[in-house]
Amino acid sequence: MTESPVKVLVIDDETDVCTFFRRLLTRKGYGVVTAANKPEALGALASGSFNVAMVDLKLPDTDGITLLELIKSRQPSCEVVIMTGYSTVKTAVTAMQLGAYEYLEKPFDDIDEIERLVERAAGSGARLSKGDGADEEWAEVAQGVGFRVGVSAEMRRMVSLAYKVAGKDISVLIQGKTGTGKEVLARFIHAASPRAGQPFIPVNCGALPENLLESELFGHERGAFTGANQTRRGIFELANNGTLLLDEIGDATPQIQVKLLRVLETGEFMRVGGERPIKTDVRVIAATNVNLEEAIREKSFREDLYYRLNVVRLEIPSLEARSQDIPLLAEHFVRQLNRDLRLSPATLRLMQEYRWPGNIRELANVMRRAVVVCNGETILPEHLGGTFLSGPSTRRTPVCETAAETALSPALLLERFSDPDLLGKMEPVELNRLLDSLRDAQSGLLAVMRGKGIAPPPAAIKDAEADTIREALSRHKGNITEAARTLGIARNTLYRKIKEFELGTR
Repeated sequence: MTESPVKVLVIDDETDVCTFFRRLLTRKGYGVVTAANKPEALGALASGSFNVAMVDLKLPDTDGITLLELIKSRQPSCEVVIMTGYSTVKTAVTAMQLGAYEYLEKPFDDIDEIERLVERAAGSGARLSKGDGADEEWAEVAQGVGFRVGVSAEMRRMVSLAYKVAGKDISVLIQGKTGTGKEVLARFIHAASPRAGQPFIPVNCGALPENLLESELFGHERGAFTGANQTRRGIFELANNGTLLLDEIGDATPQIQVKLLRVLETGEFMRVGGERPIKTDVRVIAATNVNLEEAIREKSFREDLYYRLNVVRLEIPSLEARSQDIPLLAEHFVRQLNRDLRLSPATLRLMQEYRWPGNIRELANVMRRAVVVCNGETILPEHLGGTFLSGPSTRRTPVCETAAETALSPALLLERFSDPDLLGKMEPVELNRLLDSLRDAQSGLLAVMRGKGIAPPPAAIKDAEADTIREALSRHKGNITEAARTLGIARNTLYRKIKEFELGTR
């Protein structure tokens, strides 16, 4: 019995476009039906089923978004490709959020790419008709970068959209709370893009002072400032043809924002102390846990830069919002450390009741601790730490949130959490969470101060930078490469800062 051919519905009011697709796809063995308006499209849908629909975004009597919704309501397994010569990319992305498989820009220059697109869409439609949701197109790429997507419908929809826009050379803004996995999602987008074979470089915009961040991003010429003994390429040069992740973009200073906007608009930048513009071809992904719309209202973030970065926005749900994924993620972290251990049902139930203010990062830390303290074959509730065993009200409230609810002034609050006796009574997971919270508080405080035009004392910034570098070196036992990667800076820069702050081993 011969397999029935793939059937494609082409909806476009231009006769030449319909003729083009009929000839192209018929030659590939597909069955093709064309329609020039809404009534003809509805008639075609009523008379037969289709694997793929190629729909023009702008028609005389309707629009592609309306037809997309009609097609999906009548034939859910039919994949819709939006064709546009009029729309902005944002409208096409909106169509994908509403269920479109992909969008195709006019004029059609790459015939081979169109054929591959229709073939992929037909394959996806076949999986939908069989109800095979496990074999997602993006599954192999996600596995390759260690991205555990889980079973949450909201998360899977977001990853599906990320996979679709990965192939487009457009900026992406990732929003999500601390610890939700924004960098992992960015690595997934890079791996699914045509730039996958080129560098992926992350840089934390909130971890470095403005002058150091500018040098890291754009490089510097020899003699540009004290200590600049040689010309150094910046990240925009090193990431050429690849992907650059601007993490915590909401913490970038106004001056850095201006320079970033220029690069995004012109594809050019100048090194610190330089006079010659340098061309760069970089795909920018920005990530933040800050509400940028609110930051724009507070005049701490440029609206024009926001629109440049926010061509496509992806929102990662918090771990609390995808609690059904907690068992899968927890077991994954445990298997990474000890494949013989398992989690008891009571442990999993307790973890699903917890709010996880630190999200996946916190979950990973809790699992590391549990594996270390477990002396049997099963991780039990007592191995999770005191936070999980102190009753529902305490268990669901992070350490710093409890303190913030008291009537303590900021000074007394800090004094309380500087008390060695109090700190000594805390579990390791609580100490890690407190440290993360204090870092977030410092980052937020500096951002607000910058927005209000308040300059922190230079000594305070220098001390904070030195402490951050000292901690990274200690955590990685003096390994310069690993410490530099954690800090998001180059090894040469780290060597220079170690010398500047006199952090060398005594």
